[in-house]
Amino acid sequence: MKQLILRVSPDLHQRISARAAREGKSVNAWIGKLLERSVDADLGDRHARARAKAAELGILSEIDAEPVDDATRRQVMEFLRPYGRAIMAELEADRNSR
Repeated sequence: MKQLILRVSPDLHQRISARAAREGKSVNAWIGKLLERSVDADLGDRHARARAKAAELGILSEIDAEPVDDATRRQVMEFLRPYGRAIMAELEADRNSR
């Protein structure tokens, strides 16, 4: 494993520490996951891009889930509609790829 030394302002460090704590992770683990998502988003994988965008917006939730039926998917899509066209487009593209 390699080390990465990064200089940040005290305010940014405090905000990062608070965010990591809210998610029950160490600062190192939280930043590592954030960097991993960002790098994956550059690989061209649309799922990685959607995950990176959700992480950037602070709305990413990682859970183990089973596929859902079309009616449930439509309900979720309607629920998410106020959260932006970009997210809706990614979700619709994901639905159409299956």
